[in-house]
Amino acid sequence: MALMKVGLVGCGNIGADLCIALQKGTILAEIVALTDIDENRAKVLHRTFQLNAEICGLEENVASADFVIECAVAGAVKDVVEACSRHRRDCLVMSVGGLLQCPDLRDRARESNIQVRIPSGALCGLDGIRAAMEAGLHSVTLTTRKPPKGLAGAPYLVEHGIVLDNLAEPLVIFEGNALDAFQAFPQNVNVAAALSLMGIGPTETRVRIIADPRATVNSHEVVAEGAFGRLQTVTENLPSPRNVKSSYLASLSACAELRAAAIAFAARCGQEEATNR
Repeated sequence: MALMKVGLVGCGNIGADLCIALQKGTILAEIVALTDIDENRAKVLHRTFQLNAEICGLEENVASADFVIECAVAGAVKDVVEACSRHRRDCLVMSVGGLLQCPDLRDRARESNIQVRIPSGALCGLDGIRAAMEAGLHSVTLTTRKPPKGLAGAPYLVEHGIVLDNLAEPLVIFEGNALDAFQAFPQNVNVAAALSLMGIGPTETRVRIIADPRATVNSHEVVAEGAFGRLQTVTENLPSPRNVKSSYLASLSACAELRAAAIAFAARCGQEEATNR
């Protein structure tokens, strides 16, 4: 059975976790192309996992792949999705906030007949949100609680001169909508972007961010109300072993999406083979 060829855009923490998952041999896919704004990161990933992949630019990456995974930064999402649209390649967008910055990007992708997969990331309960939208939601609120070191360096903290180094008690450092939350904390709240895209949108989804010195995990509580009733979920995530600002579950969601894409690809190949007999 043919392996699905994967183009990886972004060679950091999530890229490494995808390589680890592929080494187990249970996902019918292989990485054939690596792209990163820092070529050294691509070289390190290539060397560490002994990949049979080309280090190349975005266009060459997408053209050589059956499926493209963006796990770089939100600023790369527009270029990646547009390249996938040109080459008719399905893709997975891990930096979901990048889709908030370009609201019409998914519509243009659909016009090109490609699928843009959105992962569950570090959040559980998105299946319920998606189902509830069939009858309509009245409100959706996300409360994210993280250790202060997991929020360090965020643009919002720098801009407002908020110092968390000696925090003794939990502190609400942000309240607003999902779009503003992503702009304020672009490396911390991809969950807000995913939740808003599955639900009532980025301007209607409410977000609270709490820096908690007593927290040992990153937690996300979702409360949603609508015609279906009331939904409440709490996800408590351990940080990724290689990046304290990212939850391990986010990497695992990328692996799960890759597995699902590979299964779908194999099914399509099987149908085409049967048709051509």
